[in-house]
Amino acid sequence: MIRVSNLDFAYGKKPILNAINLAIAPSTIVSLVGPNGSGKSTLLKCLCRILRSDESAVELDGRPLRSYSRKELARMIAYVPQQPALNLAISVIDAVKIGRSPHIGYRLKKTDEDIVFEVIEQLGLSQHAFTHLRELSGGERQRVLLARVVAQRAKILLLDEPTSALDLRNQLQTATLLREIQQKQDLTVIVAIHDLNLAARFSDSVVQLKQGHRYAHGSWAETMTAKSIREIYGVDAHLDEVQDIPYMVSLNAVPDSANPPPVTGSGSPKV
Repeated sequence: MIRVSNLDFAYGKKPILNAINLAIAPSTIVSLVGPNGSGKSTLLKCLCRILRSDESAVELDGRPLRSYSRKELARMIAYVPQQPALNLAISVIDAVKIGRSPHIGYRLKKTDEDIVFEVIEQLGLSQHAFTHLRELSGGERQRVLLARVVAQRAKILLLDEPTSALDLRNQLQTATLLREIQQKQDLTVIVAIHDLNLAARFSDSVVQLKQGHRYAHGSWAETMTAKSIREIYGVDAHLDEVQDIPYMVSLNAVPDSANPPPVTGSGSPKV
């Protein structure tokens, strides 16, 4: 369980997050959605202590975030940033081995190596195991990143826009694979994502952010409405389903005057 209580964060005097309250159920995929600058990436970084906020505002399994050592936290949480450094002269297998760092001493044990090879095969990277990262396509690099965090064997994955640089096919493949891994390993996954249709299809719940405030948290049907899309994104939208798969089509932008700043405590259903 992840619990966030009245979390604030600011860069200097510029507030980014304002009194965020969340309860993330274990073994679920949760999508953080909202326009650029709404606080999605900042919230992820606060959850894994990359950014130092009031660490008593975040609890993991009933313990304040500040009570965990760095090594303890690395064993619990794996994080993939929005723009990771992947232009490195190291092989795929060495990149995936990095995921085992929280669990090893001076060298990898056989059990660590077994996990690395298992994950490489699971994510379809066997033919690239000894290829340098800089020689891979964007979709292949994205799978390497996912392989690294899966090899970490953390129970919580924090992913910042993991499909943003991928084509349609690779987006679907990556999202499908992530869901399979989440279910197989009983993981909690929190994803900052712009693609509302992917969020609808693969998430158990959605957290909507607007200008650093939590607008709503609930199921897709509860949170994604024409009203919420208009108020958060300033866009008129049509929402529907095809073969039980929800989707959204944006129609046209609405005037800025139709979207006032958020008021704490307002919005759609909250969980």
